[in-house]
Amino acid sequence: MKTKISIKTRILVSILSLICLILLGIWIAFNILVNQYIEVNANEELTKATEVVEKFDYNKKGIKPPPEMGRNEPNIFPNFMRDIQEKVRMAEVRSSAGAMVINSNYELVFPNRQEDFLKDIDEMEDIISSIKSNKISLNYKGNIKISTESKSYYISTVKINSLVKNEQLYLVLFIDISSQLLLARSINTLLIFVICIAGILTIFTAVFLSEKISRPIKEISKSAQKIGRGDFSKSYFDFDDKELIELSKVMNQSADYLNKYDKEQKTFFQNVSHELRTPLMSIKGYAEAIKYDVMDKNKASDIILQESDRLKEMVEDLLYLSKMDNISKDYELVSCDLREVLSNCVLRQNINAINKGISFSYDFDEEAVEYICDEKNLSRAFLNLIENGIRYAKNEIKLTCKYYEDNIILISIEDDGMGIDEKDMPYIFDRFYKGNKGKHGIGLSIVKSIINKHNGRIYAENKKQGAKFTIVFNKIKDLQ
Repeated sequence: MKTKISIKTRILVSILSLICLILLGIWIAFNILVNQYIEVNANEELTKATEVVEKFDYNKKGIKPPPEMGRNEPNIFPNFMRDIQEKVRMAEVRSSAGAMVINSNYELVFPNRQEDFLKDIDEMEDIISSIKSNKISLNYKGNIKISTESKSYYISTVKINSLVKNEQLYLVLFIDISSQLLLARSINTLLIFVICIAGILTIFTAVFLSEKISRPIKEISKSAQKIGRGDFSKSYFDFDDKELIELSKVMNQSADYLNKYDKEQKTFFQNVSHELRTPLMSIKGYAEAIKYDVMDKNKASDIILQESDRLKEMVEDLLYLSKMDNISKDYELVSCDLREVLSNCVLRQNINAINKGISFSYDFDEEAVEYICDEKNLSRAFLNLIENGIRYAKNEIKLTCKYYEDNIILISIEDDGMGIDEKDMPYIFDRFYKGNKGKHGIGLSIVKSIINKHNGRIYAENKKQGAKFTIVFNKIKDLQ
């Protein structure tokens, strides 16, 4: 099972990781740029020094000394050494690179300790030792980075022809990059210090933010637990964030709804027990009358059967009503012609209407009135309204089903009875409210629940003669 972590920890880890990644990226980018700068700068200086040396064409012929010097023959070797010295001097003057001459045995030829006291011979010998230990070819035509015990360099080599047979000389050019690397290390140390400070500040900031977010959630969680225990009283919160204020409002609205629903359920069960008690007591009384021969058995049996049918009908309505309250119930939505649904409901109640001498009239659209609905449940609502109309009508029930302004469907069931008492009008859709000639006080509440679940509206009104129930649906083009 995956381990769960708190919001505080998640926020802390997320922010700290983000800051560390950003600072690490800055540190890496800085080092890459610094190293590139050092390398490019060293390569430019070495290239400049190499070009100066390669363009220098030394003269191998001897230079004849002045007559007064008393020299009879030119001395080639001093001139050759003078050329080497000139190359070293030019490389050092024209660039920031240092220069020295070594032979193929990695021995320093120029400068030397006896003739040049201004040069750091020890440094040059360290460079030569590093070249030799790393087995760097003196004929390599590029720039190479090397390190001694105390410093770092970029070097390049230029081949020099020697006057001595079987001997090869090399001019070694070198750039000391130790000071740049030292500066880079100092800045890296500073960056690491900044990263540590930023990390500490991030931790404090993340802890503060996570606490600021988790504290209201804990308070709302406690409120939810209180609601779960049946305490639906409002909770008052003082949050700074708009989203949390909205969430607390929703929690209080949910508590109000649950409180109302809880009260309705308690009232419902009280009414159910009362409604069921009446037919049960009647059945029991007449059964006892039959047992003790205090009443005609046939008459008592008829009453028992009537009360049993009434009890059965009431239980079925109660069960249906409980199903309507089940918010998880899925309706089987199909596209239906509401004219056909109404006509089928009339056929099912036609016998009862004929027995009472009641006829039906129709005001239907010529074209199909299509609506996406659960046909079975919607038929139940229409049947209840038609049955209710038959109970109160004198001669006729008028049914209307048509479009209004293209996207609205109007359905009405109107009788020509006495109408609804004005004092009963506000309560006729309430559960167990029974007006004049009412049966159980459940039928119209079922109708309202079904219509509401189909995103419709129903209302009642009195006409000149009788009552009229009107249902309004907004036309839905596609199945959801």
